[in-house]
Amino acid sequence: MSVKFDKKELRERFLRALKSQDELKVRLKSHAICARLKSLIKASKARSVLLYLALDYEIDVYSLRRECARNCEILSPFMAGLSLKMVKLRLPLRKKRFNVRESAGNGEFKARLDLAIVPAVAVDANMARIGHGAGFYDRFFAGLRYRPKLAFVSALDNFAKAKVSLKHDVIGDFYLTPGQNYIKRGKNDRGYSRLARRCSGRRSWVRVR
Repeated sequence: MSVKFDKKELRERFLRALKSQDELKVRLKSHAICARLKSLIKASKARSVLLYLALDYEIDVYSLRRECARNCEILSPFMAGLSLKMVKLRLPLRKKRFNVRESAGNGEFKARLDLAIVPAVAVDANMARIGHGAGFYDRFFAGLRYRPKLAFVSALDNFAKAKVSLKHDVIGDFYLTPGQNYIKRGKNDRGYSRLARRCSGRRSWVRVR
């Protein structure tokens, strides 16, 4: 008999696991995943990259700002009502609602975004993101007239083998975790082998239908 889950149940279970992590271990995981993300940015030939600013239990991708700034425009999300806008990632960082840090620069970036690196509580079997439930990222991406590449990131491998996503949930191209990487089948087939070699090897990648 198959076990049925709903999105709320999965979110709560995976969020508890994320929050129970040791902070030192999260920092070590961040270093390893950032190395893979750097390779992903290069392989994607991205010239504009959105980086989130991590909570304590999330992978900290801030180091990519310094490493990739020479070749990329580095952006960060800025809460605007119930959605987000993109701003250039500049110091100082300020803590806002939900303990989320935001860049001090609030001039909106309206040019095309090539790659968005987004935190995820979990990802379901359709490669849809399960976040904290507020819907900021869903509204932001739904409001774009184009679709950038999307890479979800978690400090634990929280890939759910059930499809619990709703119609409005954003679907990603990649999902990077400490031990396993996932890639959406069909969207990235042409460059899959090269990407797998550059980003920790073919054996660490799972292709999701």
